[in-house]
Amino acid sequence: MTVKINSYGSIPDIAKAYSSQRKDRPSAKQDAPANGGEDTLELSVQAREMQDVKAALKDVGEVREEKVEQIKKEIREGAYRLDFGKTAEGMIEERLLDKKA
Repeated sequence: MTVKINSYGSIPDIAKAYSSQRKDRPSAKQDAPANGGEDTLELSVQAREMQDVKAALKDVGEVREEKVEQIKKEIREGAYRLDFGKTAEGMIEERLLDKKA
């Protein structure tokens, strides 16, 4: 339906055109699902995994700003010493955890 609005038309004519359009539309009650009006939601496997990851991330501790600043200071002063054995162990442990998941 096309409605032309110009100086020759009147507001009641415009209101009549819009009200006839509204009558043609189905109401929300007519579009209700046949299952008693209850909505259902089914998540995919990927969506469930994403929810699990988000929940796990909430459990991760916050960044310890004081520790970060201490390490930055030690690096600037040349006093920071890296324990290569501990680093390698951590990398191996992380890799093993990745394989389990």
